[in-house]
Amino acid sequence: MADVVLLFPTEGEGTEEVSKTISDLVADFKKLLDFDEVPYPTDDENDVVLTMEIKSAIGIINRCRRFTPSETLLYDLKYEDKILPLAEASFMKRGAEGEVSHTENGVMRQYGSSGKYPKEMLQDIVPLTKWG
Repeated sequence: MADVVLLFPTEGEGTEEVSKTISDLVADFKKLLDFDEVPYPTDDENDVVLTMEIKSAIGIINRCRRFTPSETLLYDLKYEDKILPLAEASFMKRGAEGEVSHTENGVMRQYGSSGKYPKEMLQDIVPLTKWG
């Protein structure tokens, strides 16, 4: 039977080697988005949406990196600076998923098949190699 890996430990549970916890990243994400200006009903609902975006960004970084999270390390610290920009890119597409073209006030958006995250943001994540 395979070992169970805890992908996202709760606060205070195995996070001593990770420089930021999920809660810390959510707080930083709120600051980045100037979240007081975003009309969501309650802080709990805000946190659920933002936590989901943070976890999704960590997941794509781990997949691109071929990094296996452990109980003490959720992601490769080398790519911590990519978490918030990826989460922001995904969050800003909410309500416009798959949009093919849109121009408003001189701003053109075009998503097509680019997926949840822009390829340009993922291309410099170097996959780990495993030696046999």
